[in-house]
Amino acid sequence: MNVITDMLIGIKYFLVYMFSLAGVVFLINKIFALPKELFRKLLHFIAFSSVIVMIYAAKNWISASLVPVFIIMLMYPGLSLAEKDKRFTELVVERRKGELKSSLLQLFGTIALIITISWGFLGHKELAVAAILMWGFGDAAAALIGKRFGKHKVLRFKHVDHKKSWEGTAAMSIVAFAFGIASLMIIGNIPIVYCLIAVIIAAPLAAITELVTKNGYDTVTVPIVCTCTLYLSYIAMGIA
Repeated sequence: MNVITDMLIGIKYFLVYMFSLAGVVFLINKIFALPKELFRKLLHFIAFSSVIVMIYAAKNWISASLVPVFIIMLMYPGLSLAEKDKRFTELVVERRKGELKSSLLQLFGTIALIITISWGFLGHKELAVAAILMWGFGDAAAALIGKRFGKHKVLRFKHVDHKKSWEGTAAMSIVAFAFGIASLMIIGNIPIVYCLIAVIIAAPLAAITELVTKNGYDTVTVPIVCTCTLYLSYIAMGIA
């Protein structure tokens, strides 16, 4: 099977995964009128968790990394047209003009980069899944917990968004820890002791990186930090 055929299979599975779950979320929202932030995060879950589909559908890292690149090429023109419709932007809770296109480029561009580094150069595809899920679910936890229970704002540091809270940062660290361990164990079949050692370092660093990154670029910075930290832990433990 050549790279192009393999990539097309990956795209097929991605589209089935993406539109099936998105359809369910839109239906639930129509029936129960979900809170806007929850609805927004559910759509994010579907988008970033698609990295699992890309990894499992592809036979090699080249095909897997080309899938998110093709997705950008496929969806960017459609989003450019859709963003002109106010009803669409209100439905998907677009906060600023061009946010959807920017998020598309950042998310799927980062997935392509992380797959290339983790699977292509380092030979550990589980690092790609771990890095993306640690960021995605951790960031969602930080936002949801921070807005609901974040009473202690991060005010001591000059270059930190002062809307963020210590409660949100703690939530991200805990959730990133859980998804990091699960990813390394399930995808990489790494013994739990090694998983614990690697993730106990990476999760807090992911939370700190999210805390100090502004303008939404944590989509890029956090997965890169997670990948590097996890692999350095692998080297230190002799399992790289």
